[in-house]
Amino acid sequence: MISDEQSHIRTLGLRRIMKARSMKPSGNGTTIRQFKMPELNFNANDYSEIIDWQKCSLTEPPITVEISDEALKEMVLKGEVPELTKFPCHTQAVERYVKIVTEASCAVCGVESRDGYIRARLSSRRKMSSFNSKYQYQAAEQSEYEDD
Repeated sequence: MISDEQSHIRTLGLRRIMKARSMKPSGNGTTIRQFKMPELNFNANDYSEIIDWQKCSLTEPPITVEISDEALKEMVLKGEVPELTKFPCHTQAVERYVKIVTEASCAVCGVESRDGYIRARLSSRRKMSSFNSKYQYQAAEQSEYEDD
């Protein structure tokens, strides 16, 4: 919200962050916050109205924790929110699983069939040899011929 083009949305986002900062739990700050999916308003006219902010507990976004109150206020009021730290939303492993699930969806129908397809594919990959270099592959291939 603090990077929105509309100043009233940026201000609303700033107020929510400042309120979350004032409500920080006591202690040394090592508590783990519990995520609870809030009820969503599917009739909202704007993304800022999807969540009823009065019913949910506020926590500060981790991306703004290192920014001081004054700097955050200045950025939001001027509308010059810099590109904040980028967090990867997908790791390489996640991308691999997305690919497998997509392949399974194209190959079979039904939840159980898709689950079986994915489990069989992963099991097969665990059993297959992997090589770090072409030399290792050729050496394994050569020893296979010698065994025959």
